[in-house]
Amino acid sequence: MAEASTSNLPVLVFAPFGKDAALIERVLHQSSIATLVLPSVQGLEAAICEDAGAAILPEEVLQNGTIGALAQRLSAQPPWSDFPIIVLTGSGMSTASTEWAVRSRAPLGNVTLLERPLRPVTLISAVRSALIARRRQYEVRDHLRERAAAEDALRRAHDALESLVEQRTAALRRLSVKLLRVQDEERRRIARELHDSLGQDLTAAKISLDMLAQESDPASPHLRDARMLVDRSISDTRTLSHLLHPPLLDEAGFLSAAKWHVDRFGQRSGITTKPDLPSHVHRLPRRTEVALFRILQEALTNVHRHSGSRTVNVFVRTDESVVVLTVQDFGMGVRREVLDRFWKTGNVGVGLAGIRERLKELGGALEIESNLDGTILKATIPASHTVIDSNDRSPAVPSQEVRSTLPAD
Repeated sequence: MAEASTSNLPVLVFAPFGKDAALIERVLHQSSIATLVLPSVQGLEAAICEDAGAAILPEEVLQNGTIGALAQRLSAQPPWSDFPIIVLTGSGMSTASTEWAVRSRAPLGNVTLLERPLRPVTLISAVRSALIARRRQYEVRDHLRERAAAEDALRRAHDALESLVEQRTAALRRLSVKLLRVQDEERRRIARELHDSLGQDLTAAKISLDMLAQESDPASPHLRDARMLVDRSISDTRTLSHLLHPPLLDEAGFLSAAKWHVDRFGQRSGITTKPDLPSHVHRLPRRTEVALFRILQEALTNVHRHSGSRTVNVFVRTDESVVVLTVQDFGMGVRREVLDRFWKTGNVGVGLAGIRERLKELGGALEIESNLDGTILKATIPASHTVIDSNDRSPAVPSQEVRSTLPAD
């Protein structure tokens, strides 16, 4: 519906006697008030709309049926609309019948009574008051429309921002996953370089020292120190190479690499390790095996650096659908606010964040329980018994993140 001009809202006039209607029209016209004379009550009902300013009608047409029909038409107006109606009444004392008539008009809402015989000044004053009130309603309508438009614009902006945030988050996640893959490949390359280059050179140096010991005095302290340093370098290089990327991970799979890593972790850290690993598991996709091994590495590193625990348990459970890796320590636990911040923002160092990103990529779930008795980290990854090529690039399924935090008392 086109918006009405609030400066010249028409007044609807219905009078059963043409002389009264003509008189009202003439008086209002002299005051520059627009009028619309209607021939019937039905015409009056049809003309009541947002574009109308007010209505004038005599009380004798307001029978029960007419009041009901008008009230029904008025109820269809917008919530901001309170359409003013001026009812022309007879003069005289208030009686029971006149009071009943007033009460019967209550469904019409905004009703003003104007006694006859009409005085032009009184009529014009009543009509102008009704139009002023009507214009106030239009101001409310315009304000509501402006607010609705602003809310709609805000909602669209919010939706656009949410979409942008989701796109940026997805892009950051893809970048994070790509960085993790590049990091894994770089670790594999450095480990191979250490083994094939530095490792071979150190081995050659050891052979040369052994031959020198046979040709000269084997008890020479300098020779003995040199041989000891080379042996230590060979051992350290092998350990570093295996920590970066153990050959067992590619050759025998996660289970063998996990057994080796847990054993060596206990030897290096002095922490008692209690592994509970199955005797055999089917080979998993390369990405899954690498992710499980990196999660195990990071979890054990956190135990060594932060927990103060002297014992750590490592469990691996697998079935046809999932592989579950659990690392349990008995240290000081993780503070509640630290875990809350991690679940909300992920901003608690790169270790746990890396674990979560690896699990998200593979559709896995991360669960952390912590209190003063220690911490349990559980990583669950969907498993497949199908042997997948090491260059597998199959898409990951959506991840599930489980947050289970026991309060620290």
